[in-house]
Amino acid sequence: MARLKLSRYGAAAGGLVLLAFSAGAGQPRQNPDYGFVLAKMGVVFYRGDEKIDCPEGRSPSLREAFLATQTPAEQARLLKAENAAELEHKYKEDYVYGPGGKDICTNSEAFDTPDRGLQKTVQSKIGPGLDLDRAASDDRPAPGACAHKSFTSPTGEAGVDNQYFRAIACNTFWRGAATGVGDGAGELYWTSDPVVVVVRGVDSWENDPQVEVLIAASPDKPPVDTTQAITDGGSLNVTSNPRYRIVLTGRIENGVLTTDPANLVLPRSWVGASGGEFILNHARLRVRLTPQGELVGDAGGYRPIDNALAVMHVGGPGVASTAGVDCASVRKTLRVLADGDPDPKTGACTSVSTGLDFAAKPAFVFDKGVLVGAPRGPIQQAQR
Repeated sequence: MARLKLSRYGAAAGGLVLLAFSAGAGQPRQNPDYGFVLAKMGVVFYRGDEKIDCPEGRSPSLREAFLATQTPAEQARLLKAENAAELEHKYKEDYVYGPGGKDICTNSEAFDTPDRGLQKTVQSKIGPGLDLDRAASDDRPAPGACAHKSFTSPTGEAGVDNQYFRAIACNTFWRGAATGVGDGAGELYWTSDPVVVVVRGVDSWENDPQVEVLIAASPDKPPVDTTQAITDGGSLNVTSNPRYRIVLTGRIENGVLTTDPANLVLPRSWVGASGGEFILNHARLRVRLTPQGELVGDAGGYRPIDNALAVMHVGGPGVASTAGVDCASVRKTLRVLADGDPDPKTGACTSVSTGLDFAAKPAFVFDKGVLVGAPRGPIQQAQR
């Protein structure tokens, strides 16, 4: 009878492994590949010297954007202490809502007008992310991309495409106060919308010319610690919905797994709302396996403009009135800077390059009851 040499993940996980490997005639199933559960994938933000990043200052808050629409005399009147209540009503109510009760964040496209101001874009040449379009130079845009300036990464990699960062890096909602980052640099944790990752066909984590990476939603909840951060050793199934499962091809060179692009769609409950999706066109991964068995690194791709604004759309008028974000200005800036997925009729790009961080914890992954991915990968079998 075959006996499995189980890893450190405990008796409960071991029982699952034994169950999954048991076959009708006592024959073990094929060894699983490397299994993970997505722990983090969100906007990556680089905070450099603000005098270089944002020499013209921060992007206007909603209050400042409203005041800029008024004459100098009216600005002076509204800024008087006795008119504070009137000013607050005008910029939090009158400026936020339009015809039919539409608001500037839920329906930001309705407020994306010719007279709407743009965000103050980052001026530094340093930015985080990946070289997504593989263009030879900024003067020669790649097929399927619109002309734009690329960044150099903080580690010196040229050709980084991250127009999303260019648009939001001088906005306090993302940049934060004097240190750290703001609330906008979120979409980090995937506890409520579990995603599994399986790396297939790995012969060597040092160099391997061909591997596959399955990324898929899961109907199961991953284990979390007291801070609600995802932990390792969980057992999760793969969704049967083909929309939410893709396979990327890739290779491992000098310990780094890099994938070719593929379109990624995952269910996402934006700000507690259900029924949403996270869309990343031409998605790429650049990750490595740590000594602890985790998968860490970077992801990147092109977010459709309104999908990139999903948090603000779902957050609604409170994002404007409470967080002070001129959502219509952010949308207009992303539309102007968009560099991916040109519209076949107009030629205007419809998606914006985005850099993301990536981290996945070791996990047992099942597909239709079969164990397809496990921590540390193939489980060694030995005859008793």
